[in-house]
Amino acid sequence: MSNTTKPNASQLIVGELQQLLTFKPHPRPWHMPLVAALAISFPVFVGAYTGQLALGMLASLGSMVFLNLPYRGGLFYRLAYVLACSFGFVACFALGLIAHALPVLILPMVMFVAFWVVLFGRYFRLSPPAGLFIIMATAIALFMPTSLAQVPFYVGIIALGCLFSGMAASAYTLWLLTKQHDVGKPQVGYQPDMLTDSTLVAVVVTLSLAVALWLKMPRPYWVLVGCYVVVVGASLQSMWSKQFQRIIGTGVGMLVAWLLLWLQPDAWGVALAIFALAFLIETLVVRNYASAALFITPLTILLAEYGNPNNPLVNTSMAAHEVIIMARFWDTALGCVIGVIGGAVMYSTSVRPKLQSLERRLMSRLHIHL
Repeated sequence: MSNTTKPNASQLIVGELQQLLTFKPHPRPWHMPLVAALAISFPVFVGAYTGQLALGMLASLGSMVFLNLPYRGGLFYRLAYVLACSFGFVACFALGLIAHALPVLILPMVMFVAFWVVLFGRYFRLSPPAGLFIIMATAIALFMPTSLAQVPFYVGIIALGCLFSGMAASAYTLWLLTKQHDVGKPQVGYQPDMLTDSTLVAVVVTLSLAVALWLKMPRPYWVLVGCYVVVVGASLQSMWSKQFQRIIGTGVGMLVAWLLLWLQPDAWGVALAIFALAFLIETLVVRNYASAALFITPLTILLAEYGNPNNPLVNTSMAAHEVIIMARFWDTALGCVIGVIGGAVMYSTSVRPKLQSLERRLMSRLHIHL
């Protein structure tokens, strides 16, 4: 007879609280968050200088591709990796803008993008935040007030952000390789259940957006993003932990966002805030996700709202700012709840084995040896 017992509710809560307070060691060098913050915030400084802050923020969203720079492999592998992510970033953002102009395509487009982002991330072992910002860019594009005629212009802005980030990644990698004696061997390739996971994540994320649209949530893209972050967990337990940490982090992060908006920063202040937030997030995200979420909330609010051509944060009262912050919290909470429910279905014995069997038959027909 086994002596193992399932933890009770109090033990689970204590375990989650311990995770909130635990900072894991990580080999990431200190200068990586600094260079990442510079790459992400530089377009915002350019936007502040030229008086085009909204476009600078949009380009900064494209610069997030720097975060996918791998730690292993040689120069050409790393740069090809960033180039592939840049192409995916631009393509997904463009698809989001097109779907906005043709609303009937919104849900099919989200399912298509989510499937390929998860599949690509699993195949190439993308490190955190993996495809999060690609999903976020797609979600924001779905609800940007643009016409089909404006699509090339805004896609070009995102592409410029990716281009600058690629240049920064090239320079940083060249310098980094002079310091690294062992560049390591990249691990890429098919993983078991990769197609199954990608399909299930795409379905759950699409359903989260459908629920948000049905409930007429003010900013449904946060529901989609919140659900994606939770549902890509490696197990049901990790999904629950990620949901708990994200809701706690978002709740406290609202206070940080409120403080930033209360200060009513000018364009240069916004650029400095983006730099500081990006640096803190990249320093903390690999050590303690909940503490990083404190700063993810204000960063994403600034990127999404200041990057909006019809910026709702300009010349508005604190009451209007609070409405945006509260909408962000409830949208994220709804997305996390849907993510955990979807995760329970994903790992249920009535759904997953059937898809796994179908995937194995497909791989066998394609002569892919597992």
